Order: sequence, then structure tokens, then C-alpha cells
Amino acid sequence: MAGFKIDRRGIEKMQKEIAKEFERANRKYPVRVPIELDAPRLGALALSSASGIESDPYLSRLLVWLYDASRRDPGRFVDVADFLEREGLPVDEAAEMALRLKRLGLVRVVETFGGGDSEVYPTDDGVLEAKRLLDLRTDAVARFRHACDVLLQWVLRTGGRDSAVAVVSYADDPQCTFAGVPLTEDEALGALDYLADHSLVQIHSTDNGAMVGITSAGTRCVLAGGSVNDHLNRQPKGGDTYNITQSQGFVVGSQEHVVQHNHIGLDASKLAEFAQMVRQFAPALGTADGQRDQIIMDAEVLEEAATADQPEPGRVRAAYERLQTALTDIGTATPGLAMLVEAGQSAFQAAFGG
Repeated sequence: MAGFKIDRRGIEKMQKEIAKEFERANRKYPVRVPIELDAPRLGALALSSASGIESDPYLSRLLVWLYDASRRDPGRFVDVADFLEREGLPVDEAAEMALRLKRLGLVRVVETFGGGDSEVYPTDDGVLEAKRLLDLRTDAVARFRHACDVLLQWVLRTGGRDSAVAVVSYADDPQCTFAGVPLTEDEALGALDYLADHSLVQIHSTDNGAMVGITSAGTRCVLAGGSVNDHLNRQPKGGDTYNITQSQGFVVGSQEHVVQHNHIGLDASKLAEFAQMVRQFAPALGTADGQRDQIIMDAEVLEEAATADQPEPGRVRAAYERLQTALTDIGTATPGLAMLVEAGQSAFQAAFGG
């Protein structure tokens, strides 16, 4: 076909027109592509110890909000920016919060070509984690343990090592929450009293209300990491202690300061504390009335045996085993119950070794 000439300018013009049509169509009907997570799936049991999301006030509240939204309108993607706007938080952090949940395997992120990346939908693991957070919100033991940890950190963060802060001001700190809901006043006061009992903080009254400051021991606890319970379990005894029954004038040890107990065969103080803890939290374990009353009675028996002038090892051991059996017979496993059982095991080891 001699003399045929390709109209290159016309082809380029047509290409530009086609591209414009695609751009107009994409703006009107954006193409959505689900982005699947490449990281390994986390099962429900792994999430209970791996995510740690209950300590983040915003992520935990966001995940529960997403879970509620997905139940109201299944299959619909929700924009994280809507949550931030509702909470009065900067909406420009929506993409970052979506990414953090995605990295934990809790949401799928939906991206639009040339658009944002903050529209998400909970994964199966995200649904399980949201349900775990809702359970934690009503778990008195888990809430108390967390309150001790977060309030000790709050005192150091807010007042530093040398200044006292008003107790009521804890409510202004967004970190003083658990599983996305604020700590109550009773929880805060109870946790601070517990910290004061163990010399981690000092509380004193003023004309403007109670003030709290951190002690040197409390500062060491925060800087060491871990929980308050871990710190207290690691504490050494006040010198070398040798529990020797029915002996006279017997001193052992190479240290300069030696504490000798010749009349007491067993230090069961930790078991007494454990029994008191069980009595305090038994009503929140979700048991039937008869089972709850039996647990409280078993705890009272252990406390009585452990606080005797001369605790009898056999009686203390039997009371402890009966109480631990009652706790494990509850059947419904919750993080609070697990922590209570663990606290008992730690107290038993402190008294009997092993």
C-alpha cells in the first residue's frame, strides 16, 4: 500500500482522550483492591499475649469501634478518619493507625488508585481480639493489675522523680485506660494504695486533695520494665533468713546482716497476700453464688493458716492446694483468672521454694 501514512498525531490525541475518560471514571467509580496481610496469622491464643493492644488507649478503642461497625453493616469498609474525627483526634493520622492494625493482622486495608489508605475491615483475628478486649473491660483482676502498672508509670511520667502530682489528675492522662476505657476512680485509688503499701509511691493529703509521688523503689520498678507484680516477686529478703524450727542460739551465714528466725518454720506472708487478693476479686470471677462463697471460704482458711504465729507447713500447703483447685475448677478461662492462679503459684514458690 504505497503512499499510506500513519497519523501519529491523531493516535496520540486518541490516547489522551482515552486516558482522560479513565481518570473521570476512576474519580466517579474508584477501583477498590483488598490488600491481604503477608504476615503470619495470629490465632486467638497468640493475640492474647502478642498484641498488647489493651495498653494502647486509641488502638484498642478503634478496634472495638470497627468491630461494632462491622456488626451493624457486615461487609462494609469503614474509614479510620471517621473514628478520629468522632474522638476529636487529628484525622491525618488515620493512615498510620490503619497501618498499625494491619501490621498486627487485625484489619484489612482497602486502597483506591490515587486515593487514601485508611478504609479498613476487621479480619477474623481482629474480631477475636475485639471480643477479648470487651471481656478484659469487665475483668476486675486484669484491670487492677494493669492499673498498678500504668499508674506507677503515670506518677513518674507526670511528676518526675522529685515532684508530687494530684491524684485526681490521673483522669486527664489518656494512658490511664485499659482496653480502651478509662480507669475508674475506685480502681485508681485502690491501685495507688497498693503501690503505697509496697513503698513504690508515697501519698499525702493537702488542702487541695491527695498528692502522690514516686519513691526510689518505684522509679527502679518502672525503669526495670516488666510489671509491678514481677518487680515485687523479684525483691530480695531483708538479709539472710534461715527458718530453723525448735533451735536455740543457732546462727548461720556469711553476710554482715543476718535475720534469724528460730521459732517460725515458714514465711507464708506471700500466701496470705494471695488469699486476700482472691477474697477481693472472687465476686468478679463470674461464678455461681455457691462456688463463689466456697472460693471465699477457702481463701479465708488459707489466710488464717498463713498468718498464724507459727504457720504449720502441712496445713498451709493443704489450704493452698484446696484454693487453687477451686480456682481451676471454674472452667471458664479469663486473663484475670489466669493471673490470679499465677499469683498463687508465685506465692507458693516464695514460701516453699521450687
